[in-house]
Amino acid sequence: MKIGIISDTHGSAAAWERLLNVLGECDMFIHAGDVLYHGPRNQLPEGYDPERLAGLLNNTRGPVLISRGNCDAEIDGVLIKFPIQAPYVLAYVNDKSVLVTHGQDLDEKGMIGLAEKFRANMIICGHTHVPLLEQDASCTYLNPGSCALPKSDVGATVALWEGNEISLIALSSGSVIKKILL
Repeated sequence: MKIGIISDTHGSAAAWERLLNVLGECDMFIHAGDVLYHGPRNQLPEGYDPERLAGLLNNTRGPVLISRGNCDAEIDGVLIKFPIQAPYVLAYVNDKSVLVTHGQDLDEKGMIGLAEKFRANMIICGHTHVPLLEQDASCTYLNPGSCALPKSDVGATVALWEGNEISLIALSSGSVIKKILL
């Protein structure tokens, strides 16, 4: 199964189209929040068009699992046909227990605590707009960064989960920044 993992699109239809060009068709998407609204502290991202982005998401093949971000509002659920779940999405994907949360109230210690509490094999979060892919003996920690408003030296990023590999990918070049085996 090919799974695209994203966060912090902040209403950018252009960012969604770029990530589709890089990732290709996916069987599923996991979104760690801040889907449609750019937020009061963020600049407008390139291609800001929340209604168009909602339409693109709604026409996505396969399910989209979405965790509510701090910039997501109840009204967003009217535009998006996939439920925006809060504060967590807990799913079993590829025989792994996956916990998805936006993470605005989490630090590293909090992520480890959630992994233990939910017995998660993987935690996916967003919010910082900075990509992270780390692993310890019991859990994989992933922040795909932001595909619309990046705050890292590598620019806009997403993640791809195929088989037993997870890769962080730079959208500008399509190159793999980091890869781990599950």
